[in-house]
Amino acid sequence: MKETEAVEMQHAPKGDIKVSISAYAQAEKVKSGLIWICQVADLVAAMEGLGRQQGLSVLQTLAGMVADESQLAGKITGNHRWFEIGQKINMALVMINSGVPQETGFHLAQALSKVTHIGNQAAAVLKENDLF
Repeated sequence: MKETEAVEMQHAPKGDIKVSISAYAQAEKVKSGLIWICQVADLVAAMEGLGRQQGLSVLQTLAGMVADESQLAGKITGNHRWFEIGQKINMALVMINSGVPQETGFHLAQALSKVTHIGNQAAAVLKENDLF
């Protein structure tokens, strides 16, 4: 995000406060989901046999849910960066579907970085308006 966009968000009109609240809440939810996916992916990567297959199934479900939350956040806030985050999660899902959950870390780390940035900017707007 450009510096001018960050300045514009910090001096948001009161009407944009609802968007900032939604962005912050979604960022926290998606961050938690991304961390869970990373943790479970590491565990599943070490498994073999039926346990691995079941673990991959859990990972697919979890990644799909987090990707859906990211898409919802994009619709609620109108911020296109949420869709970029969804793309990163979908790339991780490709790795999961391919049976190599250990390869998800790169994509999930990129998504986590973007989500953290959105959450921090939303928190700055809320703090600027004495709501945080």
